[in-house]
Parts: sequence; structure tokens; C-alpha cells
Amino acid sequence: HDVSLTIPDDKMVVITGPNGGGKSSALQALECLCRTVTWPWMLMRMKGGRTVPVDCRPYVYDERSASAPTAFRVVFEAAGYTYRYILSVRRGEVVEEYLHRRKPGKGATATLFERMDGKVELGSSLRRKGVSTKVDAMMPYLSFMAINYDIESVDEAFEWFRGCAFLDYSQTRQENYLFAPEDKALQRKVVRMLNGMDIDITGIRYQTDGDDRLEGVYLTHAAGGDVELELAEESNGTKKLLSLVPRVVDALDAGLVVVSDEMDAKLHPKLLRYVIRLFTNPATNPNGAQLVFTSHDMSTLNSATFRRDEIWFAARGETGASELYSLADIVDVDGRRIRTQNAYDRQYLAGQYGADPYLRSMLEWKAPR
Repeated sequence: HDVSLTIPDDKMVVITGPNGGGKSSALQALECLCRTVTWPWMLMRMKGGRTVPVDCRPYVYDERSASAPTAFRVVFEAAGYTYRYILSVRRGEVVEEYLHRRKPGKGATATLFERMDGKVELGSSLRRKGVSTKVDAMMPYLSFMAINYDIESVDEAFEWFRGCAFLDYSQTRQENYLFAPEDKALQRKVVRMLNGMDIDITGIRYQTDGDDRLEGVYLTHAAGGDVELELAEESNGTKKLLSLVPRVVDALDAGLVVVSDEMDAKLHPKLLRYVIRLFTNPATNPNGAQLVFTSHDMSTLNSATFRRDEIWFAARGETGASELYSLADIVDVDGRRIRTQNAYDRQYLAGQYGADPYLRSMLEWKAPR
């Protein structure tokens, strides 16, 4: 089972499609890849340096996939280079792994390393560094290199994976809203952004016990003379914004990637557009941060909000496998591409883009007699 995802030179990727079409699975695959690459490094940082098996659940709709490798392919940009990374795993062990990079518009693709059949072959730049090619079968070689060596090309690729922020709104623990209580500058930025969304918060306070364990999160509201409310008393929308905004601020400051499943849930469409424009506006996003999210919101599915190549659809085929494709790739029977003047939302709901949301069949359904 292969999972391929290209993070383009865009500030925005939105994935839409029917329930069960595979939108969440696409983001989960990216999260699994990032976790697989970064987890060994995290273990070493926590001084628990024991390699753990790579946990990637294979494709379940095909019996052969249970024993076949799961392959991830991702293309991304970092520090002016286009990187191509491939990782194939089976039963917790790395089967194949490749890392290449290229300077856009200049020269050929350079091999940093290639791993197959239990052996690692180094490209010329890494051979000159004299690095070891002996690595545990359960550890990605990219992780091994990031832990043991200080090599710019490797660190640039590894930091891209480490910089991806995945938001999980299903978790309601207070820790999800904790962001460096001592970082007052970040807190001020978060408060200003929330104020820009008409959330009347003037301050955020974290209460800890004597051992610095978090006991509570409190928000101060301007209404009624600076009233302080515990996080549990806030609306679900405010809670979601409080978990989203700090990651957005970090990403915009450092040019990172934010990945969010169903970002439109519990958010007013105007707030969703506000967040989107933070990434598409060069003035607020000078460092090239990216937002990758899934959404069912139709009010933003238009050319005023997205370019055609920023809109992606997820649809499940007859075999149960999901396919991702861009609006920019769709052509009509005459070979013409979708025009920017078209009403994307109406055409999508009419099933013209292939990722049929089943709306028509639902409206035409009649109860059996």
C-alpha cells in the first residue's frame, strides 16, 4: 500500500470529499510518517534511547496488504531545496528508504542516501563525511543521521518533519492548550489574534501546583470588568481556537506546516476565512508557512479563497482505496480545465468533480414501502 503526498510550493492545501472518502486517512498517513521519523529523536531527547517498532497500520481492504510493505512518499521544500523522501516499512522494520534533493532550476537531483535489502548506500556528499551506515532495522536512517551527526542537508530534511504540527481536536486535555507559559511575547500574539477574531480575551493564565504540574487554564475576558473563566466554562469554539491559534502563530513565525483535520468544525465560516488568509497573505506569512486541512465548508470553496491547485478531493474507488486529485487536474469531455469563473461549490455538490458527496442520491432517496 502506497501513500503519496506532495506538499507543493503553496501556502494552502484544502482536502474535501464525502464522509468516508479518505480525507482523514491522508492526513493520518502524513502524521504516521512524521511520527516515525521524529520519534527516535524524541526518545533520545528524553534520555530513553530505545528504538521502538515503526507503527504503521497496513491497508485493510486488501488481504495481501497485511504482509506487504507500506510505502510513504513525500516531496517538500526546505532551505531552498526540493527534497524527496521515501520510507517503506513492514511489521515494524524499515524495508526501503531514500532521500534525494535538488536545487529548483539548477542541476540534477542529488542522492543523499538510499537504503534497501538491509544496506545503506551513501551519496557523494555523505560519503565524504565518513558517516556510519550501520543502523537498527526498526529505525529510519534519516532519524539515525539526525541523532548522531550534524550535517546540514540531513538536518534540513529532518527539521521539516519535526516542524509539522498536527492538531487533534478530539482530545480535550488541558495540556493541549498549554503553550510556554513563560513566553509572554507569544501569549500577547495569541491574545491579539483572538481579539482579531472577536474573542474578547485579554489574558491567559496557567495555574500549576508545587511540582509545576498543570492544574488549570484560565481566560480573562474584558466583558464585565476583566472576568476570569476556567477553560471548561468556555465554548467549544473558543477551546478550538485556543488550541489552533498558538500553532498558527508558531508556524507563521518560523515558516512551518500546520495540519488540521476538519478545521471548519465549530468555527464560523468568517473565522475559517480569517485563518486561511493569514497563510495566503504575504504580509502575515513572510516565511512561507503552510496550512493543510480537511473541510466540508462550502462557503470557502471558490476562486476568491483558493487557487485550483490548492483544492484537492478525496474519493474512494470500487476497491475501497482512496484517491487524491486536484481541481487543477480535472478536465471536461473536451479536454478543457475548470475555469476560475466556475462555481466550485455548486459543481462539487452536483458531483461534477468526481468526489460525489452523495447529496443527490440522499435527496432522491425514498423510504421503502
